[in-house]
Amino acid sequence: MLPPAVPQLNIRYISIIDSFPVYKVGRTVLDVGCGTGKLGYHLAELGYQVYGVDAHHYDLWDVNVSEDLNFSIGDIFDLNTFPIPSVEIVMCGEVLEHLPDWRTALMNLLELTEVRLIVTVPFEKSYNCRGHKNYWNDTGSDGFMDINEFRQLAAPYCTSITKIRSKPKDVRMKQLDYLIIIDKRQQWM
Repeated sequence: MLPPAVPQLNIRYISIIDSFPVYKVGRTVLDVGCGTGKLGYHLAELGYQVYGVDAHHYDLWDVNVSEDLNFSIGDIFDLNTFPIPSVEIVMCGEVLEHLPDWRTALMNLLELTEVRLIVTVPFEKSYNCRGHKNYWNDTGSDGFMDINEFRQLAAPYCTSITKIRSKPKDVRMKQLDYLIIIDKRQQWM
């Protein structure tokens, strides 16, 4: 049972879980930039072995729910700070927009990934938060970066990019996220 401090999942988190591979893949997940660990608690309840890594410690990490949930401090630019050298499923939600060198971070995430990498970043300035350094759109126009650069950086692996929302009001306010799925089992010829 989830501790009371862990809120329900929104559609962005549900979309991430729906993106997990189901064919011939284990149940170990690395959540890079896990924050309070909300998604990790839900995944542990679903039977996944979860390693959550963030740059900061959060009090919610101290709530022990399962032996299948481990949190630690790590640096996306120093993979030696991570609790495991690689894992089948890696996810990284709402992190790359904060990093000046997001491309290097993406390459490090790919290095950690054995099967599937799942990333979310905001569409344009959907969530114009302090600390966002990067913004993407479909074409790279109007001063935004082209979201298709993820495909180029992840080559030769197949990459799927879709737009998702978090809450019903997000659509009205044009607040959307990109859901980027990179599968290392599938390669472009």
